[in-house]
Amino acid sequence: MWFVLHSMLWKRKLFFVLLVCITVSVVFPAHYVFTKTKEILVEENQKRAIDIAICISTFLTQDIERYRTLSETSILLPDSPSFSYYQQSSLLLRLIKEKTEAAFIFTAKLVDDETKAYVLDGEDHQSKLFSPFGSHDNLKPIEKEAYQTRSFIASLIEEDPNWGKFLTGYAPIIDARDDTIVGWVGVDYNAEFLYKRYARVSWILGICFTFLILSLSTILYGLILSIQKKSNIDYMTKLGNKRSFSKISLALLKDAQLSNKPFALLMIDVNKFKQINDTYGHPIGDVVLKRIAMVLVSILGSSHGCFRYGGDEFAILIPSCSLPKAAILKEDIHQEVHSLSIEQLQNYRISVSIGMAVWEEGKTLQALIDEADQNLYEQKKLFHSNTK
Repeated sequence: MWFVLHSMLWKRKLFFVLLVCITVSVVFPAHYVFTKTKEILVEENQKRAIDIAICISTFLTQDIERYRTLSETSILLPDSPSFSYYQQSSLLLRLIKEKTEAAFIFTAKLVDDETKAYVLDGEDHQSKLFSPFGSHDNLKPIEKEAYQTRSFIASLIEEDPNWGKFLTGYAPIIDARDDTIVGWVGVDYNAEFLYKRYARVSWILGICFTFLILSLSTILYGLILSIQKKSNIDYMTKLGNKRSFSKISLALLKDAQLSNKPFALLMIDVNKFKQINDTYGHPIGDVVLKRIAMVLVSILGSSHGCFRYGGDEFAILIPSCSLPKAAILKEDIHQEVHSLSIEQLQNYRISVSIGMAVWEEGKTLQALIDEADQNLYEQKKLFHSNTK
């Protein structure tokens, strides 16, 4: 269980680190994309506002005489000749406003350097936001610029105490007969309209970048785990290799030092393995190692904690294990290995020598390994003395 928990903790940390690193690396490109998207949306809406303003300006100049007459009228009376034209034109602006989702559409003329007067307004006459014919308002610098330069121009998002936040596209209304500027068309787009579009795009981009971060993290996570597994697993026995043993034993030592719980180390060596190789061949020797590895996994219930230490030597790490418990496990291994039946070995019985050591507080890892090695050496001597 300890090995599983340790492995899970390591994998979680790895994925978290990858997630953080990739997120940080993607933040700046993502920020750039979001910023450029906002700029593009602003530019798109500026162009849209200008295009609508140009269309209305072009339409009005088709009947410039009537519009100019209306513009130059000081007081618009219901029975005046320009009143029906005013109503028709205002209705047209209202329809265009509804179709294009604009906030306001209006035409205005210059009164002085600081004042403009409204001529047409696309707002409903009953609305509080409606600007009656001839009503005055402050002249914005950008309106003055559009008037003086006779250019199509659009503002950035501006905030007005009366109208709120919006951007506006302007187009001059020019009388081609004498090349005089009669006024201008203004098309407002509410900032909220722009923010809604930006929010939709941001939501889509957010999902895409989130998917990119998770995908890259998952792919790299899988690649690292695959490489880590290959570099820490013995290709033949599928147990951990010596490199894996070093990493796991260090982690187990740190945990034992914190919890003050002993853990055991068993060092296992195949008796007369050279004789097996010399007599039956190296391929049979490999079969012996594989079968012993299977025995160890079977007894421990998992490959976690089992290692091929090198050559014909194995190692087992057992968390939270006392000396009596380690001794029982040692005897189980002896019996299971001895009962192995390998057809190619005929009647030859495999046996192993096992060195044992249990960590105690204050003992270093190297001291533990040395102790297990020494015990293994003594077991090997005992085996050879008994088989002479």
